Amino acid sequence: MQTLSAEQRRFFEQAASTYQSDLAADTNAQEYLKGRGFDGRAAVTFRLGVVHRPLVGHEGYAGRLAIPYITPTGVVNMRFRCLKPHDCKAEDCPKYLGSDGMDSNLFNVLDLKQDSPFICVTEGELDAATLSMAGLPAVGVPGVETWQKHFSKCLDDFDVIYTFADGDKAGRAFARFLAREAKARPVRLPDGEDVNSLYMKGGADALRRLLTP
Repeated sequence: MQTLSAEQRRFFEQAASTYQSDLAADTNAQEYLKGRGFDGRAAVTFRLGVVHRPLVGHEGYAGRLAIPYITPTGVVNMRFRCLKPHDCKAEDCPKYLGSDGMDSNLFNVLDLKQDSPFICVTEGELDAATLSMAGLPAVGVPGVETWQKHFSKCLDDFDVIYTFADGDKAGRAFARFLAREAKARPVRLPDGEDVNSLYMKGGADALRRLLTP
């Protein structure tokens, strides 16, 4: 597990505050978030931002959505999502970029403190945030390749771990991986859907019903 220096913590906190402020003046980024179900209140809750005034070392993330990794002690990492209206694969543009030199972390670890018998795990930050908004405590993993062994220990206190994986081949592979690594139960989403798309179509109830026998 990576330990941050006081300077690194200060840097991430400054970055989160700067990019939050930048979001307030970026109507295009705000519209993107609204299209994913994140209103102003949700953006503040998760401290989402956009990189218009990149701090030194963040120049390569200019124009991207900034997603802070918030813990009880502050911001410890950030990831950056492309906001351009194009097919990232076709344009050879990485949809997500991590902070250079940083190990991976679980996203939304504040939900690990909730009084709940279960925790949900998603592949991706915005899906985890969506479940959390729907009243289902959740953490996110940037991807299978970023999984750290100690992540399983973070989930040990819960009676049940649910994997909300995308309704496609990659999603099913992610669910199988977490079944091995964390004894997680897969929650089957409809083909072609992910957590956020299902939320946009049916609201919080559409997600909650997936846990109803």
